Amino acid sequence: MGNPAYDTALKLLSQRDHFRSELEEKLQRKGIPDDEIDPAIRRLAELGLLDDEGLAGRFVEFRAVDRGWGPHRLEAELRRRGVDGELAGRASRIDGELAERALQTALRRVEVQARPGWWRVPDGRARLIKSLIARGFETDVAIRAVGRLAVERESPDDEIDDQLGDPGGVS
Repeated sequence: MGNPAYDTALKLLSQRDHFRSELEEKLQRKGIPDDEIDPAIRRLAELGLLDDEGLAGRFVEFRAVDRGWGPHRLEAELRRRGVDGELAGRASRIDGELAERALQTALRRVEVQARPGWWRVPDGRARLIKSLIARGFETDVAIRAVGRLAVERESPDDEIDDQLGDPGGVS
């Protein structure tokens, strides 16, 4: 019979990648003693099957691009999953193309929930800005992004809609 801690950890890793602390916690919940968990975790790391740094990078890229999460939310989620604070901070520093892709995804996701014509109303803009901040973006980044998007959404044809009452002028 094999090592229960190692065998269980391998089974868990075959289902999805885990951070070291997540794997340790799952093994503990299964009743495996700590003195069996530590050697199994070390062995998995030696074999390259447990790599917090690599997983953190993949985690950040996926959550940024696919879900539109900003640096603050990425770091908080990594820390929540038990990733070392220094590694979480380093991995969540997104910039360049990745940061732009994350911001574009976030803008698409928050705009879908916005009211029609949100860009013409200060409260509408503020809601989008708050949503971006909640997704982990810096306030100044959120303000600039919403401002650019509002300019894109506005067109000369929209001026008629800015008037009170019937936009077509037929009362």
